[in-house]
Amino acid sequence: MSAPALVVEAVERLCQRFENNDYNPTPLIDLGVLVANADGKIDPEELETLREILEPILGAQLNAELVGFLVTASLKVITAAGSEPRARLIAEILMDCDAVEDGMLVALAIAYGKGGGIAPAERALLSAIAEATDLPEERLDALTKQVKDALAKKG
Repeated sequence: MSAPALVVEAVERLCQRFENNDYNPTPLIDLGVLVANADGKIDPEELETLREILEPILGAQLNAELVGFLVTASLKVITAAGSEPRARLIAEILMDCDAVEDGMLVALAIAYGKGGGIAPAERALLSAIAEATDLPEERLDALTKQVKDALAKKG
């Protein structure tokens, strides 16, 4: 999957808002890993989607080994803190940066990284983050449609 313009622009806005609010990009990496790992495993397609999204954040070409290292480091933090508390923390950061919708666009692109659709565990996580950020379910549905349509045009 090549990230559609909608997602690339969301990543760029997120990076700028994180920088403006003195955050490093770690919450965005953790968000991606949380979503990719929601079903208990990160498959190769999700790893590739994470690589595509992390490249503009870090401003570098990333090989699979480096992405694997970043994902492993993030998984360790998530495991130590717990998925739910980490998701709530990411939700708070997204709200603090006025970046909820951009964060959800990126999370949805990662969830769709496998192709077909969003797994129930991923949807549950996305819904939990939306609820924690006061993003109405209807708006999450609209963002989901935007990402799905953008990916269909790329494919």
